[in-house]
Amino acid sequence: MSAGTPNEMRQARLQGHGWHGTVLDNIANAARQGSGLNPLYYEAFPAVSLFRADAVGWNFEHIFNGAAGDAERSMFTPRKDPCFLRSQGDTSATLHWPARDSSWGAEAELTYQIIDPHAIDMRFAVAFEREVWPLDYVAMMWASYMHCTRERRIHFYGRDGEREGWISFGDDIEGGFETGTVRCDGVEPLRYQEGAETLNVVEHPDKTFILPFYVGLVAGHGDVADEEGTMAYTVMFDQAESIRFAMWNFFTDGGGHPDPHSPAWDWQFVVRSPERNRAYGYRCRISYQPFRGYDAVLDEYQAWCGQLPP
Repeated sequence: MSAGTPNEMRQARLQGHGWHGTVLDNIANAARQGSGLNPLYYEAFPAVSLFRADAVGWNFEHIFNGAAGDAERSMFTPRKDPCFLRSQGDTSATLHWPARDSSWGAEAELTYQIIDPHAIDMRFAVAFEREVWPLDYVAMMWASYMHCTRERRIHFYGRDGEREGWISFGDDIEGGFETGTVRCDGVEPLRYQEGAETLNVVEHPDKTFILPFYVGLVAGHGDVADEEGTMAYTVMFDQAESIRFAMWNFFTDGGGHPDPHSPAWDWQFVVRSPERNRAYGYRCRISYQPFRGYDAVLDEYQAWCGQLPP
């Protein structure tokens, strides 16, 4: 990671390859829940942002560790801790959280980069100057408050009990619908203490993913009643065991009911058995293109994996 030089830049324009949008820091975006992108437009639908106007996308939202003594700071500290923004040309921008100002002693850096007409990459790196893992892990979460999705569900290749294949998460169930977190298949659930903040800790008991990507369907033109213009919004990761998917639905519609067209499509990064001052991180690609079926999404993920450097 590069420590960078703090400056007074509060927002950075991203544009290129048919995308245009704005990255904002915690101060510029304080009214819309922390740093991240708002708006972000795709060239085929230049008037419809991927994210809600009153929220934000690809936002570093939480750090948590399952400890009761850290319950309060397990919610929203990356949104509140000072961070610094720098532009790296038209197509890239970086947010930097200095360890000296972090509630967790975390030196963190998040870079967004437009890659081509269908893809934007993210790179995240973090090192902890203090030992903040009494249960031998520390986890981080990113949130994206979506606009005009076809449904609240995400879809991934994984398992639901004994069944392996394409799995959906966010399904209607008795008394409501699924929300929460999905872990990688074969990975042990995260531990937590009584009295801890467990909202982002507890996983779904039966559903797990096998391949580290998920896709949601978006009404690209903004009209959820029109079946034309359905876009695949795919989030892909360069690793599996450290990643967890999450889906929430906090915003309500005009009738006061959870709005299935404005879910939060989120993810988490878990560092197990961490060491002080050691760098950890992941790479992520967000793809946005016309939906041609789930097998086409799988092909795209596999092609991206084949291009990744070591």
